[in-house]
Amino acid sequence: MKYTGIILCISAFFLGNCFIHANAQEQYKAMEQAAEEREFALIDRPLEIWTFIDDYRVITGKTLHVTAQIVWQLGITVNLEGVDKINLSPFRIEGVTLGERQIFDNKHDYMVITYALSLPSDIQPGIYSVPSFSLSYRDEVDKTEGTSTSAPVAIKKVPVLVAAKVDKDVVTLGERINYVLTIRHEKNVKLLWESIEKFNFSPFEVLKKEVEESTEGTIEMIVINYTLSLYEQGGKKKTPEIPGLTILYYGDARTQSNTAKADSSYIETKEVKTESIPIIINNLLKAVDVPLEGIKGPMLYSRKHVFFHEYLPLGGGIILLLFLGVTKLRSLAGRLLPVPPKPAGETAQIALERLKNTLKSFQFTDDDQINQKNIHNTNKALRAYTGTLLGISNEMAQSIPTSSFPHCDTQKQFSAETTTIILAVLQQLDGLIFGKHINKDAFDKILLGIEEMIRLTSPGLLK
Repeated sequence: MKYTGIILCISAFFLGNCFIHANAQEQYKAMEQAAEEREFALIDRPLEIWTFIDDYRVITGKTLHVTAQIVWQLGITVNLEGVDKINLSPFRIEGVTLGERQIFDNKHDYMVITYALSLPSDIQPGIYSVPSFSLSYRDEVDKTEGTSTSAPVAIKKVPVLVAAKVDKDVVTLGERINYVLTIRHEKNVKLLWESIEKFNFSPFEVLKKEVEESTEGTIEMIVINYTLSLYEQGGKKKTPEIPGLTILYYGDARTQSNTAKADSSYIETKEVKTESIPIIINNLLKAVDVPLEGIKGPMLYSRKHVFFHEYLPLGGGIILLLFLGVTKLRSLAGRLLPVPPKPAGETAQIALERLKNTLKSFQFTDDDQINQKNIHNTNKALRAYTGTLLGISNEMAQSIPTSSFPHCDTQKQFSAETTTIILAVLQQLDGLIFGKHINKDAFDKILLGIEEMIRLTSPGLLK
């Protein structure tokens, strides 16, 4: 009986650990899926805290940025004392950035707080949670007090982190592309270099490869620079892609399983993948054939010809040079003056709420002037929202032509389907803005396109 009790206790301990680990895995998957599907909307609360994260995977030595967007009703005073000293264990706060108070809408104000977090170097891979925190507030109207709490965020600590990027995604046939693959891994992790040496970049050809290795604290970093090129556009796909790469890795002898230890020829490997990168081939650039002319004798020019073709261009060039010199001096003088602090940028969630509010207030009428005004407001709100997703200023988003929006997506935030829908909606808006009459069918078609765009680009769905 004595040994039976001991065995039962040990079994219960291991079963409990397995149950806790399984729950942690389910919590991470559920929170990651919820972050992709959730849409933030204001509810009738005095104070709301929305939390966002730049990446749900983190490795030792990499800084994690958690953004808390605080929205409160007018007449509410938020107590921000100690926001830089809250306990977010096991994460350490490396820095805190407090944004300025700004207007959210006619009934709310907001402020953005960004936390730079890190994990201790000795923490093991697994799923961890950025805990929730609370802020107190006071209602100056009815003299009541209360608190609001943020939602926790699940983070996965991984032993290997990869990233891939290109210097250009619009090229002509034969033009070179610099593809940079960055691999960060812990020192007890070994990469399977045989799989890395056999990377296939078809239909692109590898012209050159350079490998750089360095150490960042307890992290080994490998940067592989590939020079790629495409000489012919074949296949069914109109847009060729640099394929996603699979990196295989394994732990040292201490992290291998019992089977691997028993058989020295067996290595238990795991994999991590990169995303494929589409490349647009520019077929508009063509060679210009210049006909060769025969040898001609000397040609005499009149004074009028010399004036218009020699002295006049020369004088224009001198005036242009003086103008550029004055412009350069004015820019240098502007740099010497103190630069006023820039206000905190508008987040995608705020722009999305503004776009939704604009759509709700848009009612189709028989008055073309009212419809034109609503179409203009919808176009401005849609361009502002798209600009925040692309990381460009609102002035640039409002001024650039519709056809130039895909070229602003340098980080490949949008998929091909999303880019097509965005261009279609903006072109339809341009047609209504510059048209003479707005019909209800065109208006309903634009609403459907905007709703589909919001579904594809809502915060959390972008990679």
